[in-house]
Amino acid sequence: MATTRDRQLVEQWRNIQDSYFRTAGAIDRALEAKFDIGLNEFEILDLVAECSDASCRMKALGERTPMTQSAVSKVVDRLEKAGLVSRQTCADDRRSLFLELTEAGRELHANAAVEHRALLKANLGLKANLG
Repeated sequence: MATTRDRQLVEQWRNIQDSYFRTAGAIDRALEAKFDIGLNEFEILDLVAECSDASCRMKALGERTPMTQSAVSKVVDRLEKAGLVSRQTCADDRRSLFLELTEAGRELHANAAVEHRALLKANLGLKANLG
């Protein structure tokens, strides 16, 4: 039999899930409609854009996203095909791949990031002056 604490914990979990799915759905729909990319594509663009180096290691992406390495690779393939990122092999370690945003990728990311951040604020209840 579930205790009151267990029921509260389950309710908290369901609230977190509801917030995530509602927010992710709103962002995915808006990015698809306005920029022709999905949330997963945007997340990879965003992570690459956040890299402090000029390029970002593929391995670093896998460590910073809940996507599997296979899913990350598929998303990167789509972004590369769309001309939004470029992949380069590492001169020191040919197994390593570097990603960087192309000019088109930087432009799309800059525009889509405004929409993404606005939807995060709207859906997560943050006030606009916090960011």
